[in-house]
Amino acid sequence: MSLFGQSVRVSDQGTLPTIRVQAVEDDSTWGYWSGMTAAELAVIATDLYATGTLSSAQYIVALEPLNHDSIVGSLELFEDDMQKKLPFLATSTTMSVLDAQTDSVQAGHYQLNHITSNSTGDVTINFIETKGGHILKFAKDLKEIMFNNNGTQELPYEYLMRLTIGLFPRHNRDSTAVAINTSQTYCVALQAASVELAAQNKDPLEVPLTFIKMFPMLAK
Repeated sequence: MSLFGQSVRVSDQGTLPTIRVQAVEDDSTWGYWSGMTAAELAVIATDLYATGTLSSAQYIVALEPLNHDSIVGSLELFEDDMQKKLPFLATSTTMSVLDAQTDSVQAGHYQLNHITSNSTGDVTINFIETKGGHILKFAKDLKEIMFNNNGTQELPYEYLMRLTIGLFPRHNRDSTAVAINTSQTYCVALQAASVELAAQNKDPLEVPLTFIKMFPMLAK
């Protein structure tokens, strides 16, 4: 009989039957579990392995001012020295590709769903805080830019940023080699920043920054 693409013979000599397995030599012998020959499966496995895989641990986070002549463009975090370090401080994030809003109507006993809009949502990035407190200082500076002491708000032009999150192949050591089809760019503004402190926690401090997606048409 055929078992997993191999020819299996059962011998009843002795008290217990013994099984001898011989490799399939004839491509016309069909594998029990797939309906394909061993040769056909070998071709599929080779092609599948060649496609490679991406790792959730290999990603890049890039944050820059949307308008380089804006007030936010003068912040310390956007200086060249910090821009080289910022991607490595981001420990975790979520890259949203689609945030569709739906609604439903009842037709008889059927529930019919339909898409109503493309939602914006938000993106949260957890940053390891530096000894100099660069991430918290960045959040405080942004707050001062967005909200004036006289109760008014600054124009979005002055505090909008461009956030890019992308994956890069594990076989490529160049972190800037981000494939276009595995990256997302958003036009964002800082929405929330807070930290949880605990005396029993000796781990490095992480600062979660929540960015709200603002104007999708300006993201590119």
